[in-house]
Amino acid sequence: MMNRLMRINRLSLFGIALCLMLSVPELAFVSGAKSVNSESTADLPAWALTWSDEFDGPDGSGVDPQKWIMETGGNGWGNNELEYYTNRTQNAYLENGSLVIKAIKEDYTGPDFVARSYTSARLKTQNKFTQTFGRFEARIKVPYGQGIWPAFWMLGGDINQAGWPRCGEIDIMENIGKEPSTVHGTIHGPGYSGGSGIGAAYSLTNNQRFADDYHIYAVEWEPKAIRWYVDGNLFKTITTKDLPAGTEWVFNHPFFMLLNVAVGGGWPGYPDNTTVFPQVMLVDYVRVYQPKIASTSAASYTGSTVAVESISSIFGNNLAATTQSGETNPLPTVIAGTSVKITDKSSTERLTPLFFVSPVQINYQIPPGTIPGEATLTITDSNGAVYLGKVDIATISPGLFSANSTGQGIAAALALRIKSDGSQNYEFVSHYDSAKNSYVATPIDLGPESDEVILVLFGTGIRFRTNLSSVTTKIGGAEAQTIFAGPQADYIGLDQINVRLSRSLIGRGEMDVVVSVSGLSANTLKINVK
Repeated sequence: MMNRLMRINRLSLFGIALCLMLSVPELAFVSGAKSVNSESTADLPAWALTWSDEFDGPDGSGVDPQKWIMETGGNGWGNNELEYYTNRTQNAYLENGSLVIKAIKEDYTGPDFVARSYTSARLKTQNKFTQTFGRFEARIKVPYGQGIWPAFWMLGGDINQAGWPRCGEIDIMENIGKEPSTVHGTIHGPGYSGGSGIGAAYSLTNNQRFADDYHIYAVEWEPKAIRWYVDGNLFKTITTKDLPAGTEWVFNHPFFMLLNVAVGGGWPGYPDNTTVFPQVMLVDYVRVYQPKIASTSAASYTGSTVAVESISSIFGNNLAATTQSGETNPLPTVIAGTSVKITDKSSTERLTPLFFVSPVQINYQIPPGTIPGEATLTITDSNGAVYLGKVDIATISPGLFSANSTGQGIAAALALRIKSDGSQNYEFVSHYDSAKNSYVATPIDLGPESDEVILVLFGTGIRFRTNLSSVTTKIGGAEAQTIFAGPQADYIGLDQINVRLSRSLIGRGEMDVVVSVSGLSANTLKINVK
């Protein structure tokens, strides 16, 4: 039987490749295997949520210590500020579904014996959450008063090693009391920090004040560009080309977020007799996103769970700058400057073998040795842009290829006929119907009783089946004999299942084929038996 299987492996590769290439010539082999449950690239939301705080805890409770650190101190913070930042719930607490940061006029001496006449709060996600690139957004109602300085901003996660400003700073929103209708967005780095920071202002019309209502402040951060938004209105884009000559773009590493209300400082000035205390900043939510990519098993058609060593597909927008296939053996890990890196739950990073790249789809293999569990995909294109996404790695995630590349319908398979004299030949179980503009099932003739006919199915996420008892195949509702399940010998990531067709199927016509591996069912396909 081993010799028969080896011959099936060699010839079946030609058959399955031909079948799929005919169905979708523009994308070649695996590219046609799209998920019927995945959204079209035109409908994909631009962003996938990676972190958030909705501040929905009980009134009067403190902030979530799993998400925030309350930074303390009264050293002026390099800006000649007047407040002492405390970790008390008097200065930061939850109320009515919002975070309240309250600046209070009071005499206060900290544990470091520094005395100040104001207290406030400064929250940060340092050592709790950092992210490189994405959309960072908060819905905030700022306070109003001379000398009051609310901010939503970010610092480079390497600040303790690199120092400021080399770590980088991204100010998403700053407002100063003497400019109630204006907010600022700025970056700071070596050679463009402090008063030389690069940024822009956004102002409301008709003397409206930002303190009068909530507004949504956001940045969208890419490897070579940062964009600022207020209430969805883009008001500034800064790119690497905007830096002073000879300076460095320091915004390609993880950053953490900060929320604070400062009192006084060289830029906002200081409180006067018009300033009313306490001053309160309300934060409805903070949300962080990554560019959304959808990753699915190239043959499972059921979602984002894929198996180790299986062929998988990523769907999105602007994933690659060109359309090109991997044509070497072993497969390349970079095609036209595009690569996909997978980081598994053990934090091990591996570049994936690539079958195909295009602006809207990438076909790749989950590398051998990847640890099952949630993993991160990092896609880097030829322009240096980086896209991040999550994928769930399983030990098994069975899927079968269909001729029509829809995930359901006619099987992309072969029938192997073995005659009594030992001769063998292969027959397609589908053919293209130009009138229907799709593949239809070709009736399988089981022939005389002396013929043995084996259905050869192709899929992915099925390998490592040393015990065939874990594999069940039903044809027309009746269990069929599975005689092989495992990797297809001549094509990376492709798996194969061989099933003996019983003569009891004669005359049944079109029937469903359902394969289950360790209790997990693959997509349903169809064959036709005369």
